[in-house]
Amino acid sequence: MASRSGRAAPSPELVRARVRSLPRRFRQESANGLAAEWELRVGRQRFAIRVADHACTVQEGASVAPQTVITTEPATWIAIDEGLIGGGQAFLERRLRATGNLDLAVRLQTLFRPYRRPRRIGDLDHVEVVAGGVRLSSYVLGRGHPVVLLHGLGGTKITWLPLLPGLSEGHRVIVPDLPGHGDSDKPRADYSPRFYARAVRGLLDQLGVTRAVLIGNSLGGRIALELAVRSPGRVTALALLAPSVPGFRWRYLMGFTRVVPTELGAIPFPLRERWMRVAIRRLFADPQRLPPSAYAAAAEEFIRIYRDPVARMAFFSSLRHIVTERPEPFYRSLRKINHPALVLFGENDRIVPPRLGIRLAQHLANATYVALPQVGHVPQFEATRPTLETLLEFLAAAPPGKPKF
Repeated sequence: MASRSGRAAPSPELVRARVRSLPRRFRQESANGLAAEWELRVGRQRFAIRVADHACTVQEGASVAPQTVITTEPATWIAIDEGLIGGGQAFLERRLRATGNLDLAVRLQTLFRPYRRPRRIGDLDHVEVVAGGVRLSSYVLGRGHPVVLLHGLGGTKITWLPLLPGLSEGHRVIVPDLPGHGDSDKPRADYSPRFYARAVRGLLDQLGVTRAVLIGNSLGGRIALELAVRSPGRVTALALLAPSVPGFRWRYLMGFTRVVPTELGAIPFPLRERWMRVAIRRLFADPQRLPPSAYAAAAEEFIRIYRDPVARMAFFSSLRHIVTERPEPFYRSLRKINHPALVLFGENDRIVPPRLGIRLAQHLANATYVALPQVGHVPQFEATRPTLETLLEFLAAAPPGKPKF
């Protein structure tokens, strides 16, 4: 049987030998106390991969209780194993499917040395730091001037996967799960823009980053603006993808969020995968651009995280700040920002109206507004190539030196 490249597919014996060699290539320093189990399905073969107590074991056969199931064909697995392609890239190219904990699916590759070469500086790695008493889970990859990617409300660092290969060529890319999200800590906090900005600043401190370009989507864009206002010397430039900024569209929710306490999130309520798929599809102008399996994986990931009552409380608290923020003080604060800024919106965004992006760009002293036709709220997924090209052009024009104020 031939692989996609036309070459003969790797034999079952080769696949078995490579998978069984994983314990010898295990990177204890990257595990950082991790305890997890994967089921790896390569063609018709099944393997259970377990990491616990700073060790890795592999057994042939299906896993009893996997947190993540990864399915691919032999040629793709060998390419991943040799470091020729990232698992995340294979997922986006539909050469790999993952169900369960998507972060663990991406993280698996970081736990082992590639088969045919040593790990290089800049290879994708998983890093955990404690900033202000909050543990933050992040991906770090690439070399060059630091770029920090900040996801939106209810999202995780996984939402940036499409841009990582392109951005990491020439940049050190830092991709955290924000507090209250993903696999980062979820403390009892107010989850205001100021709280988030303080956490991002602490992350930069712990990673030894003096200044960085901030790229934020939705809530992440609002956080990027807050950090630029409060710590302008830490920010080189801002790229804001459909940022959640104050506007009249939130008025109908204001009364509800002011009356309903954040603690309501602790009350158990069913999270139906069908509902989640519908909500996630609303992020796209054309939901057909992604396969049904991608929506299923995203819905499953959301449910996994928000089964936890503290995660739901963090979500409610963040939402409260988004919908009740008053426009006038927010826009006055933007006078403090003189950084190069890119405001990028999809013309068919059904979550944040593009008119708010135009208004935001008008209030920033050094901003460019870009609209992408037939694109919704997550341009990094729906229009990866034009979004990446726009970002790279912006980054090339924004020198990494100290901004002027």
